[in-house]
Amino acid sequence: MEEKQWIGMGLAIMGALFWGLSGTSVQFLESAKHLNVEWLLEVRLLIAGLLTILLAYMQDGIRIFDIFKYPKDFGKLLIFGLLGIALAQYSYFKAIAISGVGVATVLQYVAPTLLIIYLFLRYFKKPTPAEFCCVLLALTGTICIVSQEGLDISTINRDALFWGLISAASICVYTLQPIELLKKYGTTSIVGFAMFICGILSVAVFQQIESEAIWDGMTWLGLFTIIILGTVVSFNAYIEGVRRIGAVQGSILSSLEPISAAIFGWALLGNGFTLVGIFGMFCIIATVFIIAWDRQRQIKRDVLKKLNKEEIA
Repeated sequence: MEEKQWIGMGLAIMGALFWGLSGTSVQFLESAKHLNVEWLLEVRLLIAGLLTILLAYMQDGIRIFDIFKYPKDFGKLLIFGLLGIALAQYSYFKAIAISGVGVATVLQYVAPTLLIIYLFLRYFKKPTPAEFCCVLLALTGTICIVSQEGLDISTINRDALFWGLISAASICVYTLQPIELLKKYGTTSIVGFAMFICGILSVAVFQQIESEAIWDGMTWLGLFTIIILGTVVSFNAYIEGVRRIGAVQGSILSSLEPISAAIFGWALLGNGFTLVGIFGMFCIIATVFIIAWDRQRQIKRDVLKKLNKEEIA
């Protein structure tokens, strides 16, 4: 497999793993430290966005502001920020608050299926057998992990279903929508400006100045994990990985998040494992190897076609 593909897969996996750690921290801060969702969203977007912009400026200098010269591209940036990054985070937090992390995660990881359906309806792009298999494995594995201690479907109320599916749709948006912007302006600046602008807008909308949290060392550590690792590092890594390997493969690899959440939950919060949960982990890990095999097969096929054309010519 080409180095670009391996690096892209590695970045997408890194993003998913840090999301899992971040989700564990969110659960801890909400339940143990009584942190409210709106304040967390505001602070997360503002601080992570500002840090990412500074990182982009160190890399590319004043060129990062070029996007503001083109209203059409700036409009796309707002769509990416509002309907992708901000809405995905807020809706996921709301779903957790209503029905718990298990149901929220199951609903969120409908995203790869929604993405494949959208690409088929919009562009008539049929999924490869490997992609279809990975979607089934990812959904099966996610359900096994979050339901290893029992998942009562009857507890899913309409609000949880609404916010969970909104979260899944938002993941599709930030996976697919910004690809052209990323190629034109780079990953870091686009993600940074999208976060920071949406952070300002979220303050204007929610006006949550008080955190309502119990402040101690663990609270600060949780915020560092959520803002730095779970936002600055994870979003930039995942978006850059998608730019290298494509939207469908990236969205499937993102379902490694529940594995990392389960492991961190076991190590940090005392959550247990069952055979069903372990089986789910193997299902999701298998998608990584299937995607790697499928990409390598496609590359070899393309090389052979090119060689055959050259021989004929």
